[in-house]
Amino acid sequence: MKIKLTIALLTLFTVIFMAGCDKIDPPYINESGGGGGGDGEIVQKVLLEDYTGHTCVNCPAAAKIASDLQKFYGEKLIVMAVHTGFFADPMQPPFDTDFRTETGDKWRTDFGIVSYPSGMINRGFFDGTQVAGKGLWASRVDAAMQVTAKASLKIEANYTEANRQLGLKIDSHFLQNTGEKYLLQVCLVEDSIMAPQRNNDPSVGETPTITEYYHRHVLRKSLSGTNGEVISSVSIVADEVYSHEYNITLDTDYNADRCSIIAFIYSEADGEIVQVEEAHIK
Repeated sequence: MKIKLTIALLTLFTVIFMAGCDKIDPPYINESGGGGGGDGEIVQKVLLEDYTGHTCVNCPAAAKIASDLQKFYGEKLIVMAVHTGFFADPMQPPFDTDFRTETGDKWRTDFGIVSYPSGMINRGFFDGTQVAGKGLWASRVDAAMQVTAKASLKIEANYTEANRQLGLKIDSHFLQNTGEKYLLQVCLVEDSIMAPQRNNDPSVGETPTITEYYHRHVLRKSLSGTNGEVISSVSIVADEVYSHEYNITLDTDYNADRCSIIAFIYSEADGEIVQVEEAHIK
């Protein structure tokens, strides 16, 4: 097992450092989830939260690492970019874009994000620390992938283009009975938003500013409050389905073709995420 893990890590680091229809009428219904693999297997998925900002010169290199990790792990790794703090503040053009959110600002305070870029992997603690610089992301993601799944998630998104109405149904399912309290966080993210980005790494893009930079996996808002919603007020029963529904009007500034929902379940006791899922709204 140790030999296999070593080989996997070596392959992963190689990827990181070398990686340089039919018409469907609206409303659009999209389902994703279960954390599912073949034969009903529940797959443990992992969330990488990238705390970033458009004037952070080291952040494009971090985004590249996140992208390479996602290429390696595929759908098992979900990335969310949280723009918050000084480096995310709107400034004089061309850095007048505002990607900040109330939720992101709250998380930055709650988790003590002080340096950029920083990230969390399933909000887990590794060697006693929760927040990590980009150099630790690969090993922490690999470790999080080895955890046995405790729950699964299913997201059903129903989007009507004519009025930009988005309806969601999110089902949580646990594999064992537990008296521990868990919460559901539901976030709207938008991908590939082009806006200038400061940069000091020529291998990633032009310096000192990448004019046509594509900001990936941008947190737009939380649909479940800044801290999520309690999944069950009583003990959780294995194989029960706990459903939550949400309805919003999609902001006209958002490109629906590039929007998705990220939902995750986390423990109230230690904040660690036990399952995460993503689904495009169209």
